[in-house]
Amino acid sequence: MDAQLKRGILNICILKLLENDSMYGYELVKTIQQYFRDTEESTLYAILRRLNKEGLTDMYYSDVSNGPVRKYYSITELGRKHLKEYIDSWKYIENVFEQLGVL
Repeated sequence: MDAQLKRGILNICILKLLENDSMYGYELVKTIQQYFRDTEESTLYAILRRLNKEGLTDMYYSDVSNGPVRKYYSITELGRKHLKEYIDSWKYIENVFEQLGVL
């Protein structure tokens, strides 16, 4: 899969996963890798850092009893807005593909 296309899809997937609940980084990585097996952890963590830097996610640390401190991510209102725009764009592209007979 084209790297640029995959990165865009991963943005959508991460924001969608965070839409209902916060998740810690490793949990996000393992969930995404179930669908995109060839995606490196480092790629996903870089995307998480960028989403956070762009204000689409918030990040906080949380202690887990008898476990390590975990870095959790949650979606921001700006992230929700971008997610909606991503999904609308995806639906538009899907419609174009259907009209062209690609799907």
